[in-house]
Amino acid sequence: MTTIEWCIRRLPDGMVIPGYTFNIVWGCQKVSEGCKNCYADTLASRYGFDVWGPTAERRTFGLVYWQRPYAWNKAAERLGHRSNVFCSSMADTFEDHPTVAEERCKLWPLIEQTPWLNWLLLTKRPENILSMAPWGCSSWPDNVWIGTSVENQRRADERVPVLLEVRAVVRFLSCEPLLEKVNLMHWLAGLQWVICGGESGPGARPMDPNAARYLLAQCRAFDVPYFFKQWGGLHHNSGGRLLDGQLYSEMPQMVREGV
Repeated sequence: MTTIEWCIRRLPDGMVIPGYTFNIVWGCQKVSEGCKNCYADTLASRYGFDVWGPTAERRTFGLVYWQRPYAWNKAAERLGHRSNVFCSSMADTFEDHPTVAEERCKLWPLIEQTPWLNWLLLTKRPENILSMAPWGCSSWPDNVWIGTSVENQRRADERVPVLLEVRAVVRFLSCEPLLEKVNLMHWLAGLQWVICGGESGPGARPMDPNAARYLLAQCRAFDVPYFFKQWGGLHHNSGGRLLDGQLYSEMPQMVREGV
């Protein structure tokens, strides 16, 4: 199970649906401003894994690890509610790297065989999605949510239009770390979710409160669910989750439940 708040579903009746993280590999390459203080790079180094950079090996996992989602799927089916799975928290599913490509081939049938799991695929490389995923320009399975990271206006302009080409039932943005005010008005009609958050860890760059408020106002204008994850700071979530005294934990409406 994971403690990442936007993976945990809290139903109106008080029921809490656990969320999970699943990594096809550990390791990546930094590609933009939001990567500067990458928590995954720091964590991998802490455990002694040199897996960052274009030529570094990626850490892979065995059969027992790849069987875990099947157990999560059964548990979710028993509950009658889907669980969210963040894939990949320690990598980028759509990185152009030979080891990632090999492991990525195992992911697609796994997704199709676990319909009680919502697979949240978040990438900084949306330009690779259509060519690397088997569904391409066709309609995607309704348990795949596809997202891209948007830390500033430059990355929004580059990545969001490309994301909107994907025919997934949920297309979302992770504006974390949010480094400046970002205007999403051109694209919000095609999005189903926006996550906002500040950076955490040593050297964390502060988030402008007005930037978080601006995202909220835009989401309200287009009726897009808004999830405020954290202010950030030296320690994870040290700044709390309240924005102007309110908790924002909105999520997209489930496409299929209890069937």
